[in-house]
Amino acid sequence: MRPCGRVEFIQHVKKALNRDDPGIRSLADIIQIDPNADDCRLLEKIADRDTHSHLVLLERLIEAATLVNVGVMVEKDADSAAASISKIAAEKCAEWGDQKSVVAWDHPLVKRLGLAACLRPLAIPVNFADREPVTADRLEIFRKHAEGAFIGITAADYCIAETATLSMKTRPGQPRCVSLLPSIHIAVIRIEQILSNLNELYTLLKWSPIEQAEGITRCMTFITGPSKTADIEATLVHGAHGPRELYLLVLTDSMHD
Repeated sequence: MRPCGRVEFIQHVKKALNRDDPGIRSLADIIQIDPNADDCRLLEKIADRDTHSHLVLLERLIEAATLVNVGVMVEKDADSAAASISKIAAEKCAEWGDQKSVVAWDHPLVKRLGLAACLRPLAIPVNFADREPVTADRLEIFRKHAEGAFIGITAADYCIAETATLSMKTRPGQPRCVSLLPSIHIAVIRIEQILSNLNELYTLLKWSPIEQAEGITRCMTFITGPSKTADIEATLVHGAHGPRELYLLVLTDSMHD
């Protein structure tokens, strides 16, 4: 039987490169399907980090954040974080118009902040994304809220200490527009969500049983600092294609649970 065009083409390439045909290989020959010893050691290292190790990563994160214009705030608990958000909301001006509003993820860590109560004295409304499936009309209404908001508040899956990079999956109730459309993005994480580098992140995403069970959702976003561009006359401008300011609130109360 004459080989199909794709197989014939590959055979011609192998012949031109003077490579022997090893025959048909299984998926296991091409793709690693189980963690190796190095992967297992790294997973164990991440899981076994103590308070000192977490604090060391936090210091690395703060140092890296200064280079990419990320304001890191270390908060002892949710109440402290909520007070910091209120302070930012009170001091910052809305980029468009005078009306201030906030959009936020429907996420357990964000809900712990009690945003509606802490921003009520400032007369700043908070609109949460819908976790449950909703109609196209409701999605459009929330997008309009996000377009008009001056602060967007999210959680994150992980934060890379080496580069101060947030890793965020898109899930129901956790849309990208909250971190992309408002002028100010505030992300809230627990200290144990800080990883050393991208190698740790990739290892977790590939081999952690929790991550394997969920898999990669519709989108994974990596955010390193506020939006910036130097397209016009090589002058660096923040906020051209997204938030002009980024704040990271790191909760440390879990270390004492």
